[in-house]
Amino acid sequence: MKQFLGTLVRPSALALGVALTCVTAGAAGQAVAPISPISVWSGVYNTVQSKRGAELHSAVCVMCHGPQLNGAGQPEMPPSPAIARASFLRKWSGRNVAALFLYVRQTMPPDSPGTLTDQQALDAIAHMFAVSNLPAGERELPLDPKALANIVIDAQK
Repeated sequence: MKQFLGTLVRPSALALGVALTCVTAGAAGQAVAPISPISVWSGVYNTVQSKRGAELHSAVCVMCHGPQLNGAGQPEMPPSPAIARASFLRKWSGRNVAALFLYVRQTMPPDSPGTLTDQQALDAIAHMFAVSNLPAGERELPLDPKALANIVIDAQK
């Protein structure tokens, strides 16, 4: 839960509110300036954020996704997908980081979904991007839902 204008709201409710505001503004005849999408290949996270994500992965995610983020490679591991590299990028290609953020934030970890904070979910995504060899930039992935919706996941550069 986040505090927004003095009221506690869920991040997904905040994102929905932002989306509805944009749609309402457009429907009311107000011009909504289009923003050019940004590719994940343009350095949308930084190394500090990906290091926090690596620490989180070691503590929370490794049991299902493995140390190399390859998914369940061992028989004793629960079934899980790869969350890095080409197969991950192909799976999410054409979608935006906001969709990935909501998926991670609301469904992970599977034994306790929704327990990651917004920052932890973004840090985990930064680690996934780093392991996928996407270049790091100077800024962290932002907590702003509109900004995340503007970052597109491309399988290739």
